[in-house]
Formats: sequence, C-alpha cells, structure tokens
Amino acid sequence: MTRITCRTPSTGRPIRVSQEDISNTFTVIAEAPDFSVPDAASKYPDRDPLDSTRAIRPGEIFFLTPLSAKNKDVETRWIEARLVAEDSSVIEVGKLEVPAGDTVFIPLQGRSLFKRVANASTGDTIEVRAELTGVFDVWSAAEEKLASEHSGVE
Repeated sequence: MTRITCRTPSTGRPIRVSQEDISNTFTVIAEAPDFSVPDAASKYPDRDPLDSTRAIRPGEIFFLTPLSAKNKDVETRWIEARLVAEDSSVIEVGKLEVPAGDTVFIPLQGRSLFKRVANASTGDTIEVRAELTGVFDVWSAAEEKLASEHSGVE
C-alpha cells in the first residue's frame, strides 16, 4: 500500500512514472497514494493504524503526459495497458503493436488515479504487460497530491 506521512498533503509534487524491461504479466507502474497527516483533534474519522494522532486522507495521481512505450526488440511487438480501479473493476486502456525500435504513446494524460478508501490495500493502479519480457521500457510524468475533491471539505 502506498502511504505518504507528512504534516500536510502536498498541493502537488511531480513524480516520474517509469520502468525498464516490462514483464509479460501485468505489472503495476503507478498507484494512487493516501496521506497520513497530523490530526490530534480527531477531526477525520479515518485513522492511521500506526499512529492514532494522525488521520488518513485520500490521494490522487494525475498524469501530465501520455505513457511512452519504447520497443527495444528487432521485431514488432505489442504492449498493453489497463486501469484497475480501487473497486477491482478493470478498464482496458489499449493494446498496441509497436514496430521494432519505435515508441508509441498510450493516452493517459489527463487521467487521475484515486485512493478514496482509507486503509485499503490499494487505490487505482495502472498496469502494463508486454508480449515478451524485457523488450519494452515505459515512462510518463505525473503529479501526486491530496485528492482535490476533498480539499477544504470538512
């Protein structure tokens, strides 16, 4: 489970989403976090199980760019991406054939991953798999932050 311990959740911190040598089985490359923040007054009902003076607040990852996928092989190969929501539903993002030595862009820009259920094992994730292990590298730019739907809400 991804958890960030801090004084106050960031308004947005850039993160790099990247992985080399993608496997031929689905692998998580990005997962929505939650935040452990000071809350001695117990203002929020969801508590940090490791420290009762802290609350758990929902997090978000917002993709700023598409997911780039480089085929390092000498033959055309496919790569597949999917979003697995916090409730375990699956949204197929795309399966693309990539010519040898070429790069494709999987449209994730503008997509948010959320983690709304406190103390759940995972939030929304992006998973990828390749036709053949080790022939693809992927990368994207994203922003990690407190879920904006809860900013300023009591």
